[in-house]
Amino acid sequence: MKTILTTLNAKYIHTSLALRWLYVANKDRFDISFKEYVIKEDIDKIADDLLASEPDIIGISVYIWNVEKCGELISILKNRKPELIIIAGGPEVGYEPEYFLNNWRIDFVISGEGEFVLGELLSAIEKKTSTHLSFIDIECVSSRNKVNKTVAKADLKKLAGLPSPYMLEEDTAERKNRLVYFETSRGCPYQCGYCLSSLEKGVRYFPHEYIFQNLYYLINNDVRQIKFLDRTFNLNKNHTKAIFDFLIKKYKSGLSFQFEIYADLLNDESIDYLNEQLPPHYFRFEIGIQSTYEPTNKAVNRKQDFSLLSDNIRKIMSGGKIDLHLDLIAGLPYETFDRFRKSFNDVFALRAKEVQLGFLKMLRGTSMRHNALLYGYQYSPKAPYEIISNNDISMKEIKRIHDAEHALEKYWNSGKFKRTMQTLFEQEYKSLYFELFDEIGQYYDAHKLPEHGYHLEDLFLNLYHFLLSKNIDLFKELRRDYYSCFKIRPHGFWENRMDKKLRKQLLYQIGNDKEFLKRHQLNRKIIEKQTAIDQLDENKYLLTIFCNDGTRKNPLFMYYEIKSEN
Repeated sequence: MKTILTTLNAKYIHTSLALRWLYVANKDRFDISFKEYVIKEDIDKIADDLLASEPDIIGISVYIWNVEKCGELISILKNRKPELIIIAGGPEVGYEPEYFLNNWRIDFVISGEGEFVLGELLSAIEKKTSTHLSFIDIECVSSRNKVNKTVAKADLKKLAGLPSPYMLEEDTAERKNRLVYFETSRGCPYQCGYCLSSLEKGVRYFPHEYIFQNLYYLINNDVRQIKFLDRTFNLNKNHTKAIFDFLIKKYKSGLSFQFEIYADLLNDESIDYLNEQLPPHYFRFEIGIQSTYEPTNKAVNRKQDFSLLSDNIRKIMSGGKIDLHLDLIAGLPYETFDRFRKSFNDVFALRAKEVQLGFLKMLRGTSMRHNALLYGYQYSPKAPYEIISNNDISMKEIKRIHDAEHALEKYWNSGKFKRTMQTLFEQEYKSLYFELFDEIGQYYDAHKLPEHGYHLEDLFLNLYHFLLSKNIDLFKELRRDYYSCFKIRPHGFWENRMDKKLRKQLLYQIGNDKEFLKRHQLNRKIIEKQTAIDQLDENKYLLTIFCNDGTRKNPLFMYYEIKSEN
């Protein structure tokens, strides 16, 4: 019997480690292969492609981001080939298998880590006829005949003895263009009520020899970015130190690693070590803070010392080596709009490179979903089950935070407005971080400006007009930020303040200023072809010279004072 494993990734650059594990665990015993798609692809075409291989069984890995599309795909597959056996797995279906068995046209659900369970199920299917499939009884496998809530846990040492899911020949051609997911452990020690990881008791580790062997292979085979899936990478100090040591010794330019870090567990010794030994931007830490309100943290069973956490983050940032990504969640219990504003400002004050503002999702199987009525939650019945309101925050306030989140993504996390944002927070919005993004969000809403599908010029022009509405003129900072987005002089401009005749006259004067050209190692051709000129006052101009000659990759910004002939 021919089996195809499949899933729909959120983006092309993403890869499914789960499919690869299932494949290597079963490829020597069964006729099995895997195919990945992206959720934006046409579902009918995906079904055509899968059925063209004439499979008898299709296994689908289901997650919160692809559950709706997976449901559509399954319906199409069953309509076209009713005898097709469909097995569903993944965190979205594994904790409530009866719901999906009752609402989807699937035959089996595997709950938990299915590498070895899938093999048992495929063996049982081969021994049964289609009329007797419902009588298959395997632990961690549910069917319409029997729902089994046991969640499988794979033996990691046994997994380590399998062919590597990181070294597959099928990935060789595109490995350098895609994000590689890697795991050194499974499970989580914490019990945060909104997270599926809270349902996995205890933490298990892969053998170090196995980890190093696979990392060494990836480092030397064109990988550019590796994201570790460990829920708390720095839980075990010895384990963490061993892997950090290995990666530092194997440093390779152009490669980066991302880790999910529990910042409370860091100490001065480990931070100093990283700040001293790491090459810049080699590591990226994702740190979940979620809220700085202690009653909220207690309600979701989250233990956090924000004072210690923030001190550790500042120490990391002082080293200038590690890029930080800090997470917040809006809509948690007891956090009103004003209290969330404080959580945001507490976290943003740390000035991390990225601050992700997420919204609580009532995931299947979590205690938050089970206790939704206790806190008065209203949430979408469709994935990702995002909250609409609760007892402490209204739908209107959630919408307002969404608007602020869009502004945060555009004007902070994009990294395109560094000078402008720095000036605003130093002069106009001291410690009022949320207030700025909230006001920008409300400006976008009031003027019905698009949140998506914009051009770069539009972003700058919209922010410029917003600031002018507040009587704030940051033309100089905005202009420099805009030009920093380009390596050659752009043809489009977010605002023009100079006519062509004046520009031509000024270029001629600057090009004949031999002292200026010599001082900045420029020539007349560069000035004429690659210079943008902006008038600051009557006789003072901002020159932006795009001289990407291999030694200077960023634009030169300088002021030039001349006597205009006009």
